[in-house]
Amino acid sequence: MTHPGLADDAPRGLHLWPRLALSHVDEALQNEDAPLRLVVVGPAGSEKTPLLAEIRRRASDPERTLIVDDAHLLPDTEITILDAHLDDPRAGLVLACRPWPWSDALVRLIRRLERTRPILALGHVDAQDVTLALERAESTITPRCVESLVDVASSVTWLTKELLTAHGTGYCPDPAHGAQLRAVGEVISVRLDTLPPETATVVRQTSLGSDGDESWFAADALAGGYASGLLLRGGHAIPIVRDTVRRITPIGEMMDLLQRTPRGSLDVDLLASLGDRHDERIALALRAHADDAALHDSDRAIALYDAAVAAGADPTAVAVRKARLAWARGDVDEAAALIDGIGVDADGRDRDDAVRILGSAWSARGFLRASSVAYRTHVGDDPVLRAQGAIVALGIGDPAPLLAAVRADDFGTTGLPTTVRIAHATMLRGLAASLGSPASGALDDLVRASDTYGDSDDTGPMPELPAVIAATVALNLGEIDTAANIMSDALMEEHGGPWARSRLLLWSAWIAVHRQNPDEAAARLADVDASILPLSGREVLIRDAVVLAHVRRYGTPEELQAVWERVRDSVRQVEPDLYILHPLRDFIETSAAVGDGERVAPAIDALRGILAGLGDPPLWRVPLLWSRYHRAILAGDSHGASHVSRALSTAARDSRVAAAMTAAATEWSRTRVDEGDIERVERTASRLASLGYAWDAARLAVVLSERVRDRRAGTRLAAVARQIHPHAAPVSTAQSDASFDERGLLSAREREVARLVLSGMTYAEIGETIFISPRTAEHHIARIRRRLGATSRTDLIAKLRSIVGPDDGRE
Repeated sequence: MTHPGLADDAPRGLHLWPRLALSHVDEALQNEDAPLRLVVVGPAGSEKTPLLAEIRRRASDPERTLIVDDAHLLPDTEITILDAHLDDPRAGLVLACRPWPWSDALVRLIRRLERTRPILALGHVDAQDVTLALERAESTITPRCVESLVDVASSVTWLTKELLTAHGTGYCPDPAHGAQLRAVGEVISVRLDTLPPETATVVRQTSLGSDGDESWFAADALAGGYASGLLLRGGHAIPIVRDTVRRITPIGEMMDLLQRTPRGSLDVDLLASLGDRHDERIALALRAHADDAALHDSDRAIALYDAAVAAGADPTAVAVRKARLAWARGDVDEAAALIDGIGVDADGRDRDDAVRILGSAWSARGFLRASSVAYRTHVGDDPVLRAQGAIVALGIGDPAPLLAAVRADDFGTTGLPTTVRIAHATMLRGLAASLGSPASGALDDLVRASDTYGDSDDTGPMPELPAVIAATVALNLGEIDTAANIMSDALMEEHGGPWARSRLLLWSAWIAVHRQNPDEAAARLADVDASILPLSGREVLIRDAVVLAHVRRYGTPEELQAVWERVRDSVRQVEPDLYILHPLRDFIETSAAVGDGERVAPAIDALRGILAGLGDPPLWRVPLLWSRYHRAILAGDSHGASHVSRALSTAARDSRVAAAMTAAATEWSRTRVDEGDIERVERTASRLASLGYAWDAARLAVVLSERVRDRRAGTRLAAVARQIHPHAAPVSTAQSDASFDERGLLSAREREVARLVLSGMTYAEIGETIFISPRTAEHHIARIRRRLGATSRTDLIAKLRSIVGPDDGRE
């Protein structure tokens, strides 16, 4: 007699059996020539008993077939009788049991039965099994809900069935299935209470994610948890059981767990779930765990900080901590936004940190005046905070806080001389010395400050890196090789951490271009482009200055004009300050070369005002004077050139750089060069080149070679120019490096964002795709829009297509 398959003709009601098991049952039932011998194994709730009933109903020889349920509970004497029953070759036996405990006699019996057919494993069903069962029961639940419920139950049969029953048919108003989860959670709670104590304990400990006492995790205890249907095989937690245990565990027990377990070993989901318990003790414990995680795992720390706030922790203190994390990983805008959200509510150390973050963020954006306001709002007891405020004030032309701090010598008389404090103290002394005439010892102190800061491994907020300030002063003194070494050391030692890397790379690129190392500059820019972090306003200005300096030296006039039109507004998007003097010089000189000098006039006036506020110290004033001299020469302003030349001559008394520039300006002003002047011109050009102005020295030689009457003398000067800088003379066939072409105006990350914009993604979708926050995605797009000069979204899309390519937005 042939019966319909169980999958097609199951009894009424919802029965969840895996398809594989049903196929084995059908195959056994159809084989009427052999006795029916099967082993059915499954944990509690796996529907073994209904399956046995159906097998009994369909068996062809029920009188010779014994059907035994719960065989794991039988004594060995009864198992021995069953074993003897199988001695009859016509006898059938269908045996059902849980996967634990098994006696040796039961193991032998199961192995004998396995010779006929593999064990039928129940207890786990997938979404397709459920869908087929629902069809047999003439019920309907949407596939999405089925998948969600099966997933939260980890495919465990009894939990899946309970959830389906709680769900019911028809419209589902809650895709999260909160009501169903709570209802089945109550069933789980009751079931836990009925388990043997050792089994209930292992289920609770596993669900809480605690290492605990290893005795609780003995093999028998884990097997008992699996056999009860409350753990997966191997002792892994089931999501709905885990969440239930975490919800019903008393706060006192949770606190014991938090206190006795090493920080970092508890499951982050467990800790985050504690945020649902509004309790001061839980909040403090979560914040402590988050503080520990912040040292090595920022994602874990953020999740725990959020849970701490949910549990009742001070949101202001947590916001400051999260802002520290955002700064450390390089997300300056996110850090500032977190501080913006709390205003001045923080106090104590949190207030100090909030001020440092906000002040440093404004500096990064290129608004040093706003940074100074932030530091002035809170004059606390922290000498590092006061030192940073003094450094910022100096950058906008106010030396008073710096000089007062040096006179007070807080670092040397109060508090523990930590590495960070000594680095700041040394930096203050170096900057104070840089204002003198001569600036004796300034560079030495600043180099020591940079080295000491590197030793501190500090990654906290800084308005400007000591290495950048030291390199800037080295450039001012004509020691460009020293500046390069300072940058190289800072990069190698990873000064400042992730947030500082792009700035160090950009300054290294700027120095490399001015040292006639275009390949190194391109490599540094490529490293910047590879970063996932957006550039700050200050860093964009430096990057654009590198591009301008490169194209001026190695490109054609047409290329220079095109690049200028792309980047010229960067000079308007930051406020000039002392620490971006050198990048601004590239804008000043290029603007004159392309006939757009008025654009940078406000920047020049601002820099002059800053220098006047500092008393026009020669060390800082001379580089700007040289750029103003070039601007006047290129504009044909002989009166302006003469005025600046006299100022350089005055500064030359205390500055060897100014002396070299004065000599060069004198030569430049000559309308005629005789043969007897050639050696002097060579010496002047070589001296200027040795001070970091090789391009200007080569251009001097080129210009004067055209004013020599003797052709051989002119050729000699042209050769000197090429020796100083191979690309000094304009060549009609010159090509700019590919790293600086039009496509190079967007970084690799910006081009990636551009492609996603072209595909029609929102900020949130872009962030999710390339693993950045929506705020960072918005920052990228705003930067792209400004850089391309787009006036509308339509204009932006058109310009992106012309640069990125029309097909790059398609998948």
